Amino acid sequence: MVRMTSPLLHVPPATLRRAAPPLLFIHGAYVGAWCWQSRFLPWFAARGYDCYALDLPGHGSRDRAGLDRFGLDDYVSDIIAAIATLPAPPVLIGHSLGGWLAQEVAERTALPGLALLASVPPYGVAGSLAHMGLASPRLLLGLGRWSHHELDLHGVRELLFSDGAEVAELRRFAELVQAESARALAELMLPRPWRLWRAAPAQRCLVIGCDDDRLISRHDVELTAAHWRVAPHFVSGGHALMADVAWQQTAALIDRWLSS
Repeated sequence: MVRMTSPLLHVPPATLRRAAPPLLFIHGAYVGAWCWQSRFLPWFAARGYDCYALDLPGHGSRDRAGLDRFGLDDYVSDIIAAIATLPAPPVLIGHSLGGWLAQEVAERTALPGLALLASVPPYGVAGSLAHMGLASPRLLLGLGRWSHHELDLHGVRELLFSDGAEVAELRRFAELVQAESARALAELMLPRPWRLWRAAPAQRCLVIGCDDDRLISRHDVELTAAHWRVAPHFVSGGHALMADVAWQQTAALIDRWLSS
């Protein structure tokens, strides 16, 4: 059963795993907590985890009219505030922009761990956009269309999914994607090379990338993993790995890491 404790989606476990921390899922740009709802939240809840997914300010159920006034620090502060409402410190599971935000939160507060899924690297998205501009300028233009909510099924597949993705998931994303904060995107594009020079906190971390990701390059995933002093894992499929063909493989990797 999914419960909305705004701005959190909550899926409690049928039987709580002994000593398991809660899981807090952080979505990426252009989407909301709903991106976790059809697969990851019920899958992890069925395995005994107390699951929460956050709508960032201006996303999903929250004040979309004021979206562009929110910056990255607003997002980070909101996640920290959400953590304070949970029964125990959670493991953060962040996708794309949500992965970048999870890393920022880990710099500021103690956590049991964080899992970074197709995450924006610590230094920001400038390198990824340059890679996309060289490899596929048409995809880069597609991101601009997305900011005005003009993507069709083909555009959603090209940007987020692999060719084997289920049509039902493509339709769901196409119907629910939204604009992203122009302020947050501009801040994310500022290069932050010093972030890689500074040592990451002594934190348990899992880093997962996608073989067919057209947004976050393999190189970015490897640099993120090196920053956290772990080996990266790669799964098949596109950027939206919580909903694409390898979603169960991704979930199983996270589950094994949590159990270890």
